[in-house]
Order: sequence, then structure tokens, then C-alpha cells
Amino acid sequence: MTTEFRAWSIVFIGCIGSRLLSTIYYIEDLDSLRFALSMIDYDVAKLQPHFPAYPVFCCVAKLFYAATRRYALAFSLIGGLSTFFTIFFTLKIAKLQNTSLLGKITIFLVFMNPLFWLMSNRYMPDTMGVAFLLASLYFTARQAKSNAETLSDSHNAIGFLLAGMLIGIRLSYFPLLVPALVVRLKHPGRLKCIVAGVIGVLVWFVPLLSITGWTTLIAAAQTQSHGHFSDFGGAVSTHPVLWHRLTKLFESIWADGFGLYWQGRHPITVCTAIILIGIVAANWQILKRWTTEKISEDYPSFFNAILIGCAVYLVWIFLGQNVIHKSRHVLPLLPFLSLGIAFACSRIIGTQDRFRRLFAFCTVIIFFLCYSYVTLHTVVQHTKPTAIAQVHEYLRDKQNEQSDKLNIVSVPLIKYYLVSQAIEAIYISIKSEADLAQLDKLETGFVVIGSPLPNRVPKVEKVFYHNPYVNRMWSEIPLFEY
Repeated sequence: MTTEFRAWSIVFIGCIGSRLLSTIYYIEDLDSLRFALSMIDYDVAKLQPHFPAYPVFCCVAKLFYAATRRYALAFSLIGGLSTFFTIFFTLKIAKLQNTSLLGKITIFLVFMNPLFWLMSNRYMPDTMGVAFLLASLYFTARQAKSNAETLSDSHNAIGFLLAGMLIGIRLSYFPLLVPALVVRLKHPGRLKCIVAGVIGVLVWFVPLLSITGWTTLIAAAQTQSHGHFSDFGGAVSTHPVLWHRLTKLFESIWADGFGLYWQGRHPITVCTAIILIGIVAANWQILKRWTTEKISEDYPSFFNAILIGCAVYLVWIFLGQNVIHKSRHVLPLLPFLSLGIAFACSRIIGTQDRFRRLFAFCTVIIFFLCYSYVTLHTVVQHTKPTAIAQVHEYLRDKQNEQSDKLNIVSVPLIKYYLVSQAIEAIYISIKSEADLAQLDKLETGFVVIGSPLPNRVPKVEKVFYHNPYVNRMWSEIPLFEY
């Protein structure tokens, strides 16, 4: 058994074990609810899950669910495996050994990344999508190691096969991959690549079509696509304030992605941010040279394609995704950014002067400790119910205490969450102020979730809260009883 294999074995066990230990046993938001329901009844028409259906992820999750009989464990196992393969292919793309100093630091930064850890326990396909994305990039990029006559078509075909499967895991990640695929298609053997990509799509599209039906699938695609870009998807068309979007995008990478300081966060995040800025600034020129020389020695054209892909993906999520309320969209960028941070850390440790090396080593260790503290603190908070899950628990207990059905006033999305989790009640959905007229006949005995009613004094007022850096959605939910 080689040293490298032993190191990978430790990383594998660490990824699986840590994610199982931090498994969450509650439904934290609407997206998680839809994927949890898909384990029981996969139905795109019922938004279980919503379009684009995520068939590959749901199929794998169902296999794990069949083996464990606990969907919470199934999602954590997928998250652990995805974390391992994300680390594995990040190092492979950068041509790093897991026993080298740079390799070890990269492993640590990705493994302990706060957003990646949270998403590896969430009932969603994001981490699996990142793993497939990096795997596809790796197998595609390997083809540029030598001249066109000696390209390995089999490796390249695997890259395109994985790209096709990625569409069935996390369609929104595909734009990052497109430039690398286009570069490879300029080389001989493109037909084999295209066929492999088509097979990668057909392997999930044919079963999806047979389960859902063409008419239902098209209807779901049209409804959800139109809604995403014109109603509920959080795209620039519905949230057009560009400065706000840019600020939230930066916050997603800076604060959510790496646990660094933002207004209202714990003081330790200030320490983490200052140290990281100092480490990167001290190595900025070397870092730029490394990114253009070290990796591009092996992947000259593909390295540029990866950079272009990251830029394209940034533009795509800035304009087309809900970066205001969902930080998870930056997830595919974090392994690449972690590589840069890892290089800066390893470089500053490797300084020649003995005193400076000792100082640099202590500085990096302090950064690692602060970084780990923020991650672990956030992960522990993640194991406790989110605000909407707390509302569910409160109403469930209240339901058990009384014989009559509850009267619940809420927006349709909260109603969907509660109904799906067996809160039997008389629901009054409020979509606009005009709907408040429905409450005129109710004097007392009803619960309002959200904003208080005008000209009425509640007899009970509660606020349910969770850390927004665990999940930005509905981090604070007021509840009023009249």
C-alpha cells in the first residue's frame, strides 16, 4: 500500500464519517422538502423535485435510501462521497500529490469549507454536481497533455460522458464546463466525444421520459423555466438592482463560502479575514505567476478554458440565479479559489528565513484554527432546526394539544411546507393585501405566519430564528396568534 493510497483512504474515511456525524434529521427548507419527497414519490409534475428533475441525483439517492432506509443518511452519504471526489479531482486537475504540503493544505481547505460542508448534508444535489463537474474537467483536460496524435480518446470520452450526466444532476453548473468541452472538440476524435456526451444524456433522459411522459415533462419545463426567469427564480428580471446582486454575490463567496467577516458576524471571522488577506497579499505576484505557469504547463489551452468557464459561470449566476437568497450557487467556484489560498499558505510557510518561517507557520495555523472554528460552529448550528422547521414543530405540538383544527394564515409556500409534513389545518393563503378580507369573519383562534395583521393585537407573538449563514432562506419567521 503506497503512502498516497493511505492518504486517500484517510481522506475518504474522514469525508464519509464527518458528513454522517453532521447529518440533519429535519426538513430545512422548501428545496430540501422537494428532494425528500422525491425519495418517496418521484413526480416532476408535483414538484418532487422541481424541473429540471435532477434524475441522476434522485436515482443515486434512492439507491442509498433503499440501503439505509433513512433519506437523511442517504443524502449525507452522497455528500460525503461528493466531498471526497471533489477533493480528489481538484488535486488531479492541479497536478498535486496528496502527500505534498500544497496538496495537504488544499485537502484541508476544501474538506473544512463551511458552505461545502453544509451543502453536503443538505437534501440537495449541489455537492454531487461539483464532483461530476470537476471529474469531467479532469478527464477532458487530460487530453491536452501532448500533441493531437497521441490524445487519449477514451479519457476524453469519459469527460464528455460525465458532462452529459452532469446535466441530469445539476443543469445550472453546465455553463462552467462548456468552454473546456469546446476546446476539446477542436481536436481529433470529436465524434467519439459527442457520442459519449449523447450517451451521458440518454442514460437519464430516456428513463425520465418513460416515468414522466413527454407532455407532462414539456409542461413542467415550460412552467418552471418561465417561473424561474420571470417570477420566483430570483433572476435579474425579478431582482434588477445590480449593485445589490453584486454585493450578495460577493458575500456568498466571501462570507458564506469561506466563513469570513460580514456585518453582524462573530469577531473571530474578522481574525480569519485579516489573516487571509495578509497571506494572499504577501504572495499576490507569485500567486498570479503560479496560476499562469504551474497548471498551464500541463493544460495550456484547457487552463484558459477553465478560467473562461469560471467567468462565464459568474456572469450566468449573477444574471440568472437567485444569488440574493441562495449562496449555494457559488459552490463550483470554491475548489478553484481554495487552490489559490492553499498555494499562498504553502508559499508563505516555505520562506527561507528561519524566524520568518516560524512566524508564517504560526500565522497559517491561526488561520486554520479560526477557519475550522467558523465551519464547525456553523455545522453544529445546522444540525438544529431552521426557523421554518421550528415553526413546524411548534404547530405540530399545538395541534396535538387541541382537538379542533388550527386556522393558519400564511403565504402559499409556507402552506406547502406545512401541508407536506402533515400539519392538518384550515389554511388561508395570502398572496396580496386583497386576500386579507378573508380574515374578516375570524375574530380569534387563528395563527398568522409572517407579518402581523393591521388593527389587531395578537395574544401570542413569537419569532423563530436561525443563523442566516446556515441557510439564507427564511432565517427569521414571526408568528402571531389571535
